Amino acid sequence: MKRLSAGSEIDSWCTRCKMDLGHRIVAMVGDRPKRVICQTCGSQHNYRAPRSAARSRPPAAPRPPGAPGANRAPTRGRAEHDRVAEWEARIAGQAVTAFTRYAMDRGFRAGQLLLHAKFGEGYVVDVLENGKVSVMFRDGPRTLAHRPV
Repeated sequence: MKRLSAGSEIDSWCTRCKMDLGHRIVAMVGDRPKRVICQTCGSQHNYRAPRSAARSRPPAAPRPPGAPGANRAPTRGRAEHDRVAEWEARIAGQAVTAFTRYAMDRGFRAGQLLLHAKFGEGYVVDVLENGKVSVMFRDGPRTLAHRPV
């Protein structure tokens, strides 16, 4: 087996891409990787073993009707996938000039594309009362302050 060291490449679960991808090791603790950089998106995070290498658990027994969580819809992952797909459809292929830099003293309208320093690219879902807007970013919705138009 190849000996790992800082600078080596390793597969890891990327916390941004949400996939097992190739990473470069940045820091080691003993003989184990501690910090890695994703070679796809460039994010730096703690090393996480690839999900494909994780042991699979036996399927859970079905819960009896009336038990807590028995009626929960199994669509949480599907809804998240659909939300991200809609975000990508609205953001993908847009020119950099199509985005307005976010600032609290600017006014925004529904559907407008904006660029936030921390959250990245997003679009205004709804203009709320009290000088706030609901904005959808890749990692989920955020409520931000703005100057009503």
